[in-house]
Amino acid sequence: MIDILLLFLKAGLAATVVVAATMAAERSGPFWGALITSLPVSIGPIYVVMAIDASAQFISRGLLSSLATNVSTTCFLVAAAIAATRTTQVATVALAILTWVCATLAIHQIDWSPFSAGLLNVAALAVALATLRLWARPGSAAPAPRRWFDLPLRALLVGLLTTLIALSSAALGPKYSGILAIAPIVFISATIVLLARLGGPATAATLSRAVVPIAGFGLGLLVAHLATARFGSATGLAMGLTTSLAYSGCLAIWYLHRLGWRSKSRSRF
Repeated sequence: MIDILLLFLKAGLAATVVVAATMAAERSGPFWGALITSLPVSIGPIYVVMAIDASAQFISRGLLSSLATNVSTTCFLVAAAIAATRTTQVATVALAILTWVCATLAIHQIDWSPFSAGLLNVAALAVALATLRLWARPGSAAPAPRRWFDLPLRALLVGLLTTLIALSSAALGPKYSGILAIAPIVFISATIVLLARLGGPATAATLSRAVVPIAGFGLGLLVAHLATARFGSATGLAMGLTTSLAYSGCLAIWYLHRLGWRSKSRSRF
């Protein structure tokens, strides 16, 4: 029963996040779409349900595996952002997924410590930003005509994709549980919907801006891993979630402050 409830919870949350993110990207710009998509609303419930039966040690090791795999998500975003303006929708999604799989296979050839996995995330962020600056072609949105079934269709698409991945995967042990928990279901779905709704340039803009929030997501995983090992699953997961949300909140405040500063500068001239 718990597995069925978890499956519906994952599908419902993923659908809600992707619909909200694409609407935000369409109406308020790529920053808010990227920030919403990067929130830990998919992986959080997964670990909460896992923690009901699993030990704190199991959860802590799974979180470390997720922390290392978070770099694969950064690779996914870079690949999708670059491909979005250069190739077809199907090829963009396929290339991004293949990049995630290859990066994950390479990363997990090594047994990571919290320190080394954290450094890997920092290095991935630096390389990703440099790569996107050189190769990404972000642009404004060109929304497709809105139809009455757009929102239900987006939700159904994401829910079905989430269910398909969940049913076709079998996690054994904390390492693979951590990998599957952080599989980029939301980003895969968001890429599909963004390409269909807003076009390649806007998709590239949104996914490019998600790289920095994903770094904060990695920080939350690191805090959760360390805190779970010391204080238990409930406290550790709560501390990790708080860290990730605080990071996203700081990004939002910075962005709003930057907009305010720009508007003041323009009003002077």
